[in-house]
Amino acid sequence: MNPLPRRSSLLTQITSLLTFLLAVTWIVSFFNVIQLHQIEVGSNFSQVVVGGSPKIILAKQEEPNNAAAANHNRQTDQDDDSYSSKDVHVVFSTDCSGYQHWQSIVSYYSLRRAGHMGPITRIVSGCSSLSQEEAIRTEFHKIQRRSVNHQLRLHFTPSFALGGKNYKYSNKPGGLYSFINHTLLNESVMALVDPDMMALRPIIPQLGEHMTSMPVTRDGYRDLVEYKDEHGRVTLLRRKQLPSLPPRITKGVAAGQHFGLGGWWASAGTKNARNDFKEFNLTMVCGQRSPCLNVPPKDSNGAYTTREFADNNYAVGPVYIASTLDWMDLLPRWHAFTPRVHAQYPKLLAEMYAFTMAAADMQLKFALSSSYMVSDPKTMSTTEAWLWVDEYAKKEHSSTTHGNKERPVGNALRSVCEGATPYSLPKKTMRRLENYGYGNYHYSGGAPVLDEGAGALPTFLHYCQTYKLANHTFAKRKMPHDFFRCDGLPLKLDAEAMMNELDSVENDISLPEVHKKKQMRTGFMLCHLIPLMNMALDDYKSDVC
Repeated sequence: MNPLPRRSSLLTQITSLLTFLLAVTWIVSFFNVIQLHQIEVGSNFSQVVVGGSPKIILAKQEEPNNAAAANHNRQTDQDDDSYSSKDVHVVFSTDCSGYQHWQSIVSYYSLRRAGHMGPITRIVSGCSSLSQEEAIRTEFHKIQRRSVNHQLRLHFTPSFALGGKNYKYSNKPGGLYSFINHTLLNESVMALVDPDMMALRPIIPQLGEHMTSMPVTRDGYRDLVEYKDEHGRVTLLRRKQLPSLPPRITKGVAAGQHFGLGGWWASAGTKNARNDFKEFNLTMVCGQRSPCLNVPPKDSNGAYTTREFADNNYAVGPVYIASTLDWMDLLPRWHAFTPRVHAQYPKLLAEMYAFTMAAADMQLKFALSSSYMVSDPKTMSTTEAWLWVDEYAKKEHSSTTHGNKERPVGNALRSVCEGATPYSLPKKTMRRLENYGYGNYHYSGGAPVLDEGAGALPTFLHYCQTYKLANHTFAKRKMPHDFFRCDGLPLKLDAEAMMNELDSVENDISLPEVHKKKQMRTGFMLCHLIPLMNMALDDYKSDVC
């Protein structure tokens, strides 16, 4: 009997089985990549694996998935005539760490206290286990029991960190792309903020509509213009040379915080480029013939981006505010561009530059404003709303005159802390908040009366720096991750010590005025961040404990 045919048949069966197993392995790997990056089959982007790493390739526009399609239909029918924060869905992106967990809690409570009425969603990326995810769900469920219309929400995604966990900031575009593809949104506007921001005012869709503008005449701020609403309250602050302020957020009209990163990327590959961008290839990020490129297409008169145009329209950072429809177009680009930018610019701001390039690619211009935040007391840039904080230091005048001139009374720098306690904001801040009339900061009684001398406030305090004054320190990386607990202790605030220190600074004639200004701003941050943390702790205990 000849064994060769049997052996040949066996080899054929083994070969077929191995081929089948390899095919199954490839299919599983393919769908794992799709799942990891939340890319839907038939969505705007396809994935291939090159050298063991996923590479995102811009593909032909396809029909969006069910959630995105529903969002599109819902938003095109949305009534756009709204001035309320009810129509603004605020989102912020975090990882699964305790470090960003406490930030998420205080962010939510500050928005609620400031009177934000729309939904607030925390996007959580990269939890290491289901138990870690469930712990966050359980705690946030307890918090949101007292919220209006289930205002606080969660969305979980896998990690989108690049290079293992080396660049976690890519979680932001990846997480938002997942969120908008898996969430039905009723709101026509979405705002992206950072978790390390505490709100003083809500975000509204209105920009220049029913506003009057006034140039700032104070020295050091003459490049700014203020905008007052129909009640005479100052609500926006921005640089004069910027394009005119659109009426409101709508399809094709976005707004955001003016950032000093500017349009440096738009000089990439030219002799005027910064060192980081001298060899940067925009085509590798945006593709050929993209409006993101800084030279006109050779074969047409298509759009392109100059450095000046980028400075005036794309120099934006959190807070980002756009219509939900525009986010649907922007997020696939931002998600795809981030690894491409990071490959050439492996630094902290890679995802921010990717955002601006994505905006340029779809020609979505941002109305830049200085008034959405303050962060760094040391900056002298007018892209942050420090003008309104510096105005705290205006000295009051006596009712009597001396030599036909009014005399200044008392020290002025202390006013940024005067009246503050561990659980309440300074007196002048409360006067300003009551003038706005938002949220928990209502008028003190009777009919609202416009207080023209109250002054203005930024929308957010972005606590991305370390703040030190009079033996007080607020540094987010030193904050205990379990600050929010039922037996949690409040942060200490000695406002009197802070004011005495500021008096000493103000009366020291050897100190330059710039130093005094920086110290006063530091005092402002401490006398607001600490009470806001403690008020959030009180709210947390009422909700959870």
